[in-house]
Amino acid sequence: MQPSLLLPLAAGKPYVDVGQPLFGNQWLALLVILAGIAVFLLVIAGIGRWLAATHPDTPKPVSAPVPAAAPVPVVTATPQGPSPEVLAAIAAAVSTVLGARARIAEVRLTATHPNIEALMQQWSLEGRRQIYSSHKLR
Repeated sequence: MQPSLLLPLAAGKPYVDVGQPLFGNQWLALLVILAGIAVFLLVIAGIGRWLAATHPDTPKPVSAPVPAAAPVPVVTATPQGPSPEVLAAIAAAVSTVLGARARIAEVRLTATHPNIEALMQQWSLEGRRQIYSSHKLR
C-alpha cells in the first residue's frame, strides 16, 4: 500500500469527513448521481435497441378470413319497437361478439329514461358500500 493511504488510518481519521458532502459540494454530488442515472438509462436503452434489432418479432401466419355467417334475428319489429335497421345492428353485434349460435331472446324499448339524480344515487351507494366493506369489523 502507498504511504499516503496509510496516513489517515494511522492518524485515526476516516477517509471521508462525516457530515461533509461527497465531492465538497452537495449540488455537485447530486449532479454526479443524476448523471450516473442518466448514463445507466442510456446503456439500458441501447441494450434494448440492440436486442430489438437482433431479435425481430416473428410474423404471425396470415390465415384466410372466415366468412361470417349471416345472423338470423329471432325478434320481429312491432309498431312501438325498434326499427328493422336497429334490430339488424343488434343481431350483427351479438353474432360478432357471442358467435353465430347466440340467440336474441327479446329486444324492447324502455318506458322512461332514468334521471341523473337516480344514477348519481346508485353511484354514491356503491361508493359507500366499497368504503364500508374495506373497513375491518370489530
